[in-house]
Amino acid sequence: MPMPAQEHVVTSTAESLQVMAVPLTADSVASPRLVYGGLEVANAAGTDSAYHALYFEINGSGDLGRVTFEGLDAIRGSRGEHLPFDDSAIRYSHGDWVFTVDGSRWLRERHAYETRHYSTPLLDTHRHYLFVFHDYFVEAIAEGIWFDIADRANPFSPPVSHPLQPFGLDLPYERFTSADGLEWELRRSPRPDADLIRDSRLCSQRVFQFNLLLDGSNKEAASIWIRTINGVLISRMSRAWVDHVGQLERFASPGDFSGQWETYLSGVAERRRQMGKVP
Repeated sequence: MPMPAQEHVVTSTAESLQVMAVPLTADSVASPRLVYGGLEVANAAGTDSAYHALYFEINGSGDLGRVTFEGLDAIRGSRGEHLPFDDSAIRYSHGDWVFTVDGSRWLRERHAYETRHYSTPLLDTHRHYLFVFHDYFVEAIAEGIWFDIADRANPFSPPVSHPLQPFGLDLPYERFTSADGLEWELRRSPRPDADLIRDSRLCSQRVFQFNLLLDGSNKEAASIWIRTINGVLISRMSRAWVDHVGQLERFASPGDFSGQWETYLSGVAERRRQMGKVP
């Protein structure tokens, strides 16, 4: 989706509010609806797919907007028309409703909690988001956010297309065989680079996906993502259960992470040999 106006920053004495340019504008009067938790609930259409989301009326169209989250750590909603931050110096533009909070005390609290109990630091990966509605505001600690238009007839169904979803097998691919005899496929996002870079300001965008073919299955084994924060574009490779294998401050190609990928393939082949399986 095209991004509207340029972002601008306003500071207060304790924390800083940054107005965030987003592709959809919430109605300034309508109330939001926040859905949180992993409980799947049966309904007339079957069992819904539980995921965290913030729903809102889109200004001027009556469509149902939806915010979904990347790496959500915490979320809270409050009643009130006054923000929990000093906004006296903010020069609001028409339609401003999403902010990030720099120097967030809440983010530091969550970082301390996650680091103490789970060894999961947040300060370098997560942001404090603020969504402002009439008489309500919602805050979230997350790695990123994504906007789409939900189907009113089935609003809790998963988004049809989402940047965090794996690529389908119907996407064109190149097939390769490793030095150890493992077959794998490489798929690339069909979206233009400019669109991926633009949307990486909201959340991570999958650019390349590495699928491993083993025992009749064809599944994602690694991906290359891009994410832009504070104007810096970072490419990273991740694997299942391994968030970061490596990263670069530029739009990377598969060749930039070939060493990490080949090391992984060699490890898979060795484990299979130990189990008596042919790579």
